[in-house]
Amino acid sequence: MAFFNYSSTIFQGFSGGSAGSFMNLANEYSNIKAGSYKKLLKNYYSKFNADGSEKTTNDTKPKKTKKKLYTEITGSAKDFQDVTKKASALQSAATKLAAVKQGSSSLYAKKTIVEKNPDQTTSTKKDYDYKSLTDAAKTLVSAYNDTLSGVSKVSAPSVAQKTQWMQDLGKQYKAELSEIGITFNDDNRMVLDEQKFQKTDMDKIQKVFEGSNSFAGKLARQASNLCGAAQVQEAKVASAYTDKGTSYPSKYMNTGSLFDSMF
Repeated sequence: MAFFNYSSTIFQGFSGGSAGSFMNLANEYSNIKAGSYKKLLKNYYSKFNADGSEKTTNDTKPKKTKKKLYTEITGSAKDFQDVTKKASALQSAATKLAAVKQGSSSLYAKKTIVEKNPDQTTSTKKDYDYKSLTDAAKTLVSAYNDTLSGVSKVSAPSVAQKTQWMQDLGKQYKAELSEIGITFNDDNRMVLDEQKFQKTDMDKIQKVFEGSNSFAGKLARQASNLCGAAQVQEAKVASAYTDKGTSYPSKYMNTGSLFDSMF
């Protein structure tokens, strides 16, 4: 009879036709049958001695802390603007070397070169314009190193990610670049050996630089991505102001790393 009364109490709340009440009570009953409440009570009382005093522990291991879901952004709007400017210059330098042009307009085609002789007369010859090509390579190397210098002054997940991709690209083409006289030092900066570069077969230089799938073509896209990421961070930092109209210190501009990785 007691069981019948208990059941009546459970189903008493359904007279109003509430499906939600039925589900809630059904869940309660399910938890009781599964022993969930017993486990909770056992866990709670395990923390106390028989006399009711709380147990102590000699565990001195440091507690693990949850990893922060954000990375601090450092650097002023001007710093991020500088990264944008330098990455844009790198994109232009790489795009110039990657450009596919026909005939004498190509950087990698033989041209009519006019040379001045010791007796002040001039002579012409058909040859590759290594001077113009070396100047273009020097511009690329300088822009690449300037970009890394700019990035070193700021901190933001998206900018760091794009920079890492750019550096990974250099590692991917390390052997090919070395063959034409371009290497990387311990600081990941590019170094150009002009003499070796000018003595390299043109087909090797052309293979590294020309076309959208070449090193230069891929570097142009990476530089463009970095430029865009720096612009986003510049806008974030510049848009925050205190009630006095001054900009917030960049250390307060914390943004989710997941959100930053999308830009």
